[in-house]
Amino acid sequence: MITKNGSTSVEQQILDAITGDEHNWIVFDKFDFADESEVAMYRNFCDRTEVQTAIGGTEAQCIDYHQWCVDKGFSEGAACLAEFFNNRLNDQSLPIRNPVIGANKTIDGRLTGAYFRFSGFTVGTDSGGSENVILTHLDFRGAGHTEDHGLDPDMIRSTGSATQDVWIHKNTFDLTGDSAFDVKQGAHHITMSFNRLMDVKRASLHGSSDTREINAQIRTTMHHNAFVTRDNHYDTFRTTARRVPLIRRGRTHAFNNLFMNYRKDVFSARVGAQVLWQNNALMVNQDHGVSLDTLRNDLARDNYTSDDTDNQSSFRAEDTFVWLSDSACNLSDDSMEITNAWGTVADLPADYSQASRDTISTQMAEAGQNLVDYISATAGKYGEEPFNSPLANDMHYVLGLGKVTCQ
Repeated sequence: MITKNGSTSVEQQILDAITGDEHNWIVFDKFDFADESEVAMYRNFCDRTEVQTAIGGTEAQCIDYHQWCVDKGFSEGAACLAEFFNNRLNDQSLPIRNPVIGANKTIDGRLTGAYFRFSGFTVGTDSGGSENVILTHLDFRGAGHTEDHGLDPDMIRSTGSATQDVWIHKNTFDLTGDSAFDVKQGAHHITMSFNRLMDVKRASLHGSSDTREINAQIRTTMHHNAFVTRDNHYDTFRTTARRVPLIRRGRTHAFNNLFMNYRKDVFSARVGAQVLWQNNALMVNQDHGVSLDTLRNDLARDNYTSDDTDNQSSFRAEDTFVWLSDSACNLSDDSMEITNAWGTVADLPADYSQASRDTISTQMAEAGQNLVDYISATAGKYGEEPFNSPLANDMHYVLGLGKVTCQ
């Protein structure tokens, strides 16, 4: 259990708990973390001289960047975050790195106000894997997107060919500096479910190089996630390929997801990758002035032209539709089905256990208003319990609680 006010910092307690391969279920004290409490894993490096030099401050100012901003004359809020994290710490030579989660770990943030600032965790290493890892009910808040940040501040990065059986479930990601959940170096059998991503410019890289053949073993499932661009970030993000995912060589199955205000190129499939979409709902606020026909053509397209002719990517969409909506994701009457397809997608669900296939068959919903409202109500740390929890009520009960706006 992670506590406050002891002789060991919160961040060091977490690092100690995730290190090694012992079975650890890591929770936060419900009393100590009853209110919002910022956790920032970079603080484990604040005793390093090079970090203090980078910020032009002391160890104490490094740990409390809010005070650093006051002392340096930067206003609290976005300006403070940008200067401290995206300017002073934007240096790949600094020792700050995401801490590595070993095998057999669960980090569980239920019923607490703890949230992680700027960066998160790596599951496994490029040369050594971690298996049986769960990250659930966590809140990750970035310092704003910065292209090619020197510290590579992913929130969750699963890496290594022996990294497998990772469940990323009911977490919230907001304006992250880099990805929400990357998958690299052949990590496989990773599920992302019921997460809420708000203003995450590039959500998930699956394989970081065209030449790494080990990425062919990447297998991911994304279901019931809310990928949302708030209206006030639409103009900034609308011309960007969004990496849900950008995938090389591996396979990903995405079903029953919500995409709000994604203007084009939701994913990019490269070098033999296979992408299967089923029953996803996509919408753009009608106030942004884009037509349904344009969205249908641009949201899922073969946008990579450098594949070898013998190793082309493949994509298929089934029962996936796009709508115009209002800002609360109330869908218009008209919709268009996304019918873009290329290559040959294998029977990706055949990789699941029979129990998983049966659950998917029972729980998969048609793309439409009920699905949008259900995901909006359940996705993220603070959402209602979804169907894959033994504590959950059914979809009709959740919908009966009243509408939750998607933004």
